[in-house]
Amino acid sequence: MALSFAERYDQARPTYTKVNKKRFADLEAGTTVLIPSPADIEAEINHLAADERITFTELRQRLATRHHADGSCPVMTGMNLRVVAELAIEAVDTGIDQAEVAPVWNVIDPDSPLAAKLPGGRARIKTLRS
Repeated sequence: MALSFAERYDQARPTYTKVNKKRFADLEAGTTVLIPSPADIEAEINHLAADERITFTELRQRLATRHHADGSCPVMTGMNLRVVAELAIEAVDTGIDQAEVAPVWNVIDPDSPLAAKLPGGRARIKTLRS
C-alpha cells in the first residue's frame, strides 16, 4: 500500500548532502548535492515574505546555499515539494487559514506539471496565489 503524503513527510530521511560521482541534471560530477527533506523545503518556503514568489530553480539554489552545498537535487526537491504542497493544500481545504501553512503556491508555477498533479490542479494554484 502506498504511503500517504503525511506518512511520506513523517518518514522522510533527514536532509543530507552527497558528492555527485557523475553529472546529473545541471549538477556536475564532483559537486556536493543537497537531498532536502520535506521539512527543510517547508522551512525554506516559510522564510518567504508573504507576497514573495520564487521559481523552483530559486528554491533549489536557496536550499543549497543554506546547507552549504553546490546544488540541490531537482528530482528529490520536486518530489518533496509535492509532499509539502499536498499537505498545505489539504490543510487549506480542511479550513486552516492560508496564512497558517507554507505558501507553496508562491513557489509552484501554475503552468508546471507539478501544479497539474495537485488537488484542484493549475486553477487551484492560481486561486491560492490571488
